[in-house]
Amino acid sequence: MAQELVLDAGDAQEEFFDRGWTDGLPVVPPTPERVQAMLDHAGLGASDIVGRVPERSREVTAEKAAVNAVMAGCRPEYFPVVLAGLSAMFDPQFGCHTVVTSTGGAALCAVVSGPLVAELGFNSSRNALGPGYRANATVGRALRLVAMNVLGARSDTLDGSSLGHPGKFTMLVAEEPPPEGWPPLRVELGYREADTTVTMFPSESLHQVANHLNGDPEGILLTFAAAMTNPATYAVAKKHQVLLVIGHEHRQILAEAGWTKQQVREFLAEHSRVTPEYLNAGGVLQEFTAQNDMTPDADGKLNTVRGSDDIFLVTAGSPGAGWSAYIPNWAPVVHSEAVTRKVAAPGDGLPLA
Repeated sequence: MAQELVLDAGDAQEEFFDRGWTDGLPVVPPTPERVQAMLDHAGLGASDIVGRVPERSREVTAEKAAVNAVMAGCRPEYFPVVLAGLSAMFDPQFGCHTVVTSTGGAALCAVVSGPLVAELGFNSSRNALGPGYRANATVGRALRLVAMNVLGARSDTLDGSSLGHPGKFTMLVAEEPPPEGWPPLRVELGYREADTTVTMFPSESLHQVANHLNGDPEGILLTFAAAMTNPATYAVAKKHQVLLVIGHEHRQILAEAGWTKQQVREFLAEHSRVTPEYLNAGGVLQEFTAQNDMTPDADGKLNTVRGSDDIFLVTAGSPGAGWSAYIPNWAPVVHSEAVTRKVAAPGDGLPLA
């Protein structure tokens, strides 16, 4: 068990700030009772191992995860969702060490899909990517606090972010049920409709996409493709992954016109291919390294994504005037990829793949 620190209530916040245990915001003191409530809800012992990051010689126990979930403000009911996110983070495919170390300053973006979105009070509608909802804010925050407090990814030590972005406090997308004919993300990834999943996406900051006037599906998709091919985005033309949060009007227009999600992905994969001349016009030079070989294909173009499966489509947001969002992976897939885990039922312990 972790060492118990006895503090007066008035001194707890200052002590935690002095010890560097916060993300710069006040935290909930992780009393033994609060931590145990997290563990009991998930059905875990304090010493159970949630995951490891071999490059840092660090492992995360259930107790350490629970401590940080309490500090983030999570309710015990949220803890299985946090555990699913952590399990995905510790998959080697995610590349956790690089994600939380690099100068690129990636967020630990969690995408929650399934019945628990409504049951636990995640917001997937108005202001879906903004503040005001405890589940959205605290689950994402818990993941970052684990990275800081257990993995040592702090600005004064192992977090090399040159700038970072606000998504490094917390970043979570809860999926709104999609239009008829469009399967939700979890089903597209091979899970059941009744499951709830967490997809961890190592991301740059969010880029809002506006198209208020064009009611043509191809016109809307060309706007998405334009966002995806901004040469200032690090991984453009380097085969990375993309998360598109499709807002209310845009998904209505696409679904009612008969476009399937797979057709949308295929259109965007093709229309996000760019030429070296396009990149050069934005001042971006090609790389020819083992990690980023930007040699064009036979037709003279470079792939922004490897293929259509690297475009993740999620519906969220309320009616407005035609808003969506584009969230790029912080780096090419050679460095890191999105990973998904199913949320375990209360009492069932650690999540399974």
